[in-house]
Amino acid sequence: MNIALVSVAPPYRGGISEHTKGLYNQLSQNHSVKIFSFYHQYPKLFFPGKSQVIDKQYNFQDTDYCISSINPFSWLKTTQKILEFKPDFVIFTYWSPYFAPCFGYIAKTLKIKIGADKLISIFHNIIPHEKNIFNNFLFKFYVKPFNKCMFMSSFVRNQLNIFKTNFKSSVKFLPIDANYKVELNKNDLRNEMKINIDDKIILFFGLIRKYKGLEVLLKAIKQYSKSNSNFKLIIAGEAYENRNKYLKIINELNVQDKIIWFDEFISNQKIEKLMILSDLLVLPYHFASQSGVLSQAWQYEIPSIVTNVGGLPEYIDNKKSGYIVEVNDYCELAEKIKFFFESDSLIKMKEYIKINKNKFSWDNHIKGILELIDGS
Repeated sequence: MNIALVSVAPPYRGGISEHTKGLYNQLSQNHSVKIFSFYHQYPKLFFPGKSQVIDKQYNFQDTDYCISSINPFSWLKTTQKILEFKPDFVIFTYWSPYFAPCFGYIAKTLKIKIGADKLISIFHNIIPHEKNIFNNFLFKFYVKPFNKCMFMSSFVRNQLNIFKTNFKSSVKFLPIDANYKVELNKNDLRNEMKINIDDKIILFFGLIRKYKGLEVLLKAIKQYSKSNSNFKLIIAGEAYENRNKYLKIINELNVQDKIIWFDEFISNQKIEKLMILSDLLVLPYHFASQSGVLSQAWQYEIPSIVTNVGGLPEYIDNKKSGYIVEVNDYCELAEKIKFFFESDSLIKMKEYIKINKNKFSWDNHIKGILELIDGS
């Protein structure tokens, strides 16, 4: 089959781009695949980070960088290029209402030309964490051409029911390399980063945004420090809001000596190192759809504590691969951290994750896409 992927791709950075790369690598093993990506993604005014790309000189294989999010002429040109590819299926990726006009136009035009049965949309989220009065209008425009939809959590699938009731769906977790073999040594990595080998390491990983609840975790580690001082919290992620807000909280709580903060975009190589050297991942989100970070925790066999919001609980086998706590309850979070480190949870949970992580495999993920294709 000829399969077109309409999404962001490397050298653009971030989890969506990495997912597109993985889709290409998996689908191209048995099919002819072409990616249609951006030459201009966000205007600088709308992008809060330091850079949108990892390497300006790098182009990913079989990728046509033909889309500008703000140039409708490029949308028409992209549609023509997709039709010239003669696709059996076109798979779109949706993650932000900002791209709804662009992707919605392309999908609407393709529906007229090749029919809705050849269109699939993968949804990383539907209702964004940062609210805007135009979000619902934009999403309704985007989703109208699609009858086949794939989700990474049941929570997001249920959100689509607000906007659309007649659609075929598949729900598969954000995928990982379930057969990945860790070759780096935990103690060596701690020495490399000047972290005490005996310290208990808690990891908060991801872009720093308001909805992710970092302030709750900071309060929890203050509480936890009253019973144990032999730990560090690694905050790994570029601040997409005012960094001083969190520095103020850290100073007020007097936990400066417990914090290691990498305020930067974290490369894949550094993600690997941080995951391997850490003992526990904590995501204290206020809101969520799902999280690729949790999938990565399964890949590196790290237990997790998450709040009971959105699709996060679907990624946790409670008391087996991690714990689920109530949102904003820093006392409960501190208690769970304390229990985790004072019990044999680390050993038991790592073993459970190792045995059960195949449900996060790329094979299982691609199976969900093929189910939608075969359901034509």
